[in-house]
Amino acid sequence: MLSLIFILEIFLSLTIVRGDDCACATTNVHIRESAGTNSAILATLRNQHCVQFNGQRQTVDGTSWVNVIYNGKNGWIHEAYVTISSCITHAPTNLQQLQLSGCPNIITRAEWGARAPTQYAGRLPATPKYMFLHHGASSPCFTKDKCIDKVQGYQNWHMDGHGWNDIGYSFVVGEDGNVYEGRGWDTIGAHTKHYNTVGLAICVIGDFTDHVPNQAALDAVQKLIACGAANNKLVANYTLLGHRDVGSTACPGTAYYNLIQTWPHYNL
Repeated sequence: MLSLIFILEIFLSLTIVRGDDCACATTNVHIRESAGTNSAILATLRNQHCVQFNGQRQTVDGTSWVNVIYNGKNGWIHEAYVTISSCITHAPTNLQQLQLSGCPNIITRAEWGARAPTQYAGRLPATPKYMFLHHGASSPCFTKDKCIDKVQGYQNWHMDGHGWNDIGYSFVVGEDGNVYEGRGWDTIGAHTKHYNTVGLAICVIGDFTDHVPNQAALDAVQKLIACGAANNKLVANYTLLGHRDVGSTACPGTAYYNLIQTWPHYNL
């Protein structure tokens, strides 16, 4: 009898809804492996970003948790920090946060398996006026799978090696031609000392001391910058700089640095 009562209580704590609903964050909120604050964190869902609602709710310690699909896995979010409604309603808003008009396709954090930030760095206080170009000073990558490995390695080094709360760059570009979401358009980065609150940064995977990135990577970088400016993620009269212009570093590599000095908006 007790086991039947327990099963009934569990059943009553779950609410089934349509499978085409989304859970959209009203602030930055953790996705956890199971319901409850003692469960491990899978990722952080950013404000106004959405994930698929899996149709279930569970009450733990008097609070309601919703079951979602994140990166192909089951996760749970405290319901106080999301709204549940049709994915069709929220998809355009969600996409506008990252996939802006005219941008190259951006591989999201969920797609490349990003770790959750240890804390939220905060929103950029104003539209940034600088775009900084970096290189990773690493071996290159030419396929999506290999580039994902590299981006994950960069994040691990920034978090575990430097003790930062996340990968430092706004975006990362591979010689596969893909753009990978770092901190994105709106979050303060950790890429260029003294300029993190007024600038964005794009890092190209590889070492460009003796040669420039391939055309696929260069096209992705230039298209990303142009679409950022066109969509008010950069001021219209933004300044383009290499990392070495404002710091004691060889980044973004001499060959790449010489090239970007010929690009529009470069202005030391």
